[in-house]
Amino acid sequence: MKKAAAAALIILMASMLCAASFTDSLGRETEIPDTISKAAPSGNLAQLVLYSIAPEKIAGWSSRLSGSAAEYFVQDVVNLPVFGTFYGKKANLNKEALMASGADLVIDMGELKGSAEEMVKDLDALQKDIVMPVIFIEAYLDNTPEVYRTAGRLLGEEEKCEALAIYAEEAIEMAAEARKRIDEPITVYYSSSDDGLEAIPEGNFHGEVIEKIGARNAVPSSFGAASSQVSMEQLYIWDPDVILLSSDEAYEEALSSPVWGNLRAVQEGRVYHIPTEPYPFIDSPPATNRIIGIYWLGNLLYPELYPVDIVEQTKEFYSLYYSHPLTDEEAREILHI
Repeated sequence: MKKAAAAALIILMASMLCAASFTDSLGRETEIPDTISKAAPSGNLAQLVLYSIAPEKIAGWSSRLSGSAAEYFVQDVVNLPVFGTFYGKKANLNKEALMASGADLVIDMGELKGSAEEMVKDLDALQKDIVMPVIFIEAYLDNTPEVYRTAGRLLGEEEKCEALAIYAEEAIEMAAEARKRIDEPITVYYSSSDDGLEAIPEGNFHGEVIEKIGARNAVPSSFGAASSQVSMEQLYIWDPDVILLSSDEAYEEALSSPVWGNLRAVQEGRVYHIPTEPYPFIDSPPATNRIIGIYWLGNLLYPELYPVDIVEQTKEFYSLYYSHPLTDEEAREILHI
């Protein structure tokens, strides 16, 4: 035991001698190793960003990859330890497993949780508990390129991160240009539930891709801040131009049920099954998967404003972000075309 403690102390002292200073999005200045060999994500967004940059540098997962999703990931890292998450209703971080993982630091990404002051206090406390640097990179859809460039400098992966940043940048810029040319937005209803009646209201980040491409969420922001159950009668009142469903069950129900058949979108053949492998193109989680979602939904609803070959775009995205090359046939199967 004494030998192990001495060895740990030597390693800690060596890392301090070879450290650099990093200022995160909260203004916290943290000493980090000059070279990052392994990093641990604190949540789903950080998990997918880190994986897309360098799978070999992931020390473990914040949440277990599902069976179908795991098929798209480099198999060498699929069975890495699961640490849990630090924030959210299901926060379940296993600090002991994290400390034993060999990670050089923990990276948290996403929107501010509460106030900046509260986050600083939380992350400083976590950093003290696990005796490991913990940094926060503010991340949302529009600043994805900046997130990748920051992570590239942090992890010493500038070249790979520049390619990831450029792909995201081009999608975001195309959407910005498209919105300028849209006078009457297409109205869209989106649900990820199996009955298709759990609505995502306007302004909620889970439906951000809809508004980002220039469409309008048919569910008003006044309906609620988070997903909420709606009735078919309410859906009749909204009568959206387009319906997006990610659940297989909901999609089949919408196409076959006479109750759904009264909706204009159903009658006009404008009900679409969102691609969901390994993650839905709209959200769940609201992470890097939304970048390909911009191209997919933009090309679907406004092909003249998003003149892309969606099969080729999908192949490029999967190769770049998932390290998983696709054939044309595989891409078409994912896209339901």
